[in-house]
Amino acid sequence: MEGCLVLLMVRRSLWTLIVLLLTSAASLPSVHAETRKVFCHLNVKSPVIKKTQNAARCQFSQYQGNAYVILYPGNRSPLEFQFPANKQNLTYQRTNLEAGIKFTTPTLTLKVFWDDPGTNHKF
Repeated sequence: MEGCLVLLMVRRSLWTLIVLLLTSAASLPSVHAETRKVFCHLNVKSPVIKKTQNAARCQFSQYQGNAYVILYPGNRSPLEFQFPANKQNLTYQRTNLEAGIKFTTPTLTLKVFWDDPGTNHKF
């Protein structure tokens, strides 16, 4: 009889522990990319492509150091850019500034502004 009681207590304690673990895991904040609506200025280093003066609306996301930018250039299709953290200083340079972030590759410079810069594209 005493052995059954101990076994019942162990089972109940085990179930209590499982329930506590499950509820505490469910209450942890989920991991999501930081996403926000921003403004961007794209400068493609090409004599053929005309430089734009106005900043375009963009969406900026970042997750574990990997940056993703979607540029909405007026009436054209969106342009998507990916800047993987493991390629930084290999295929692109990243400069974090108070007003935003600048991504530079051999062929383009993409500036992400937290606020609308108007026609002033300098950080």
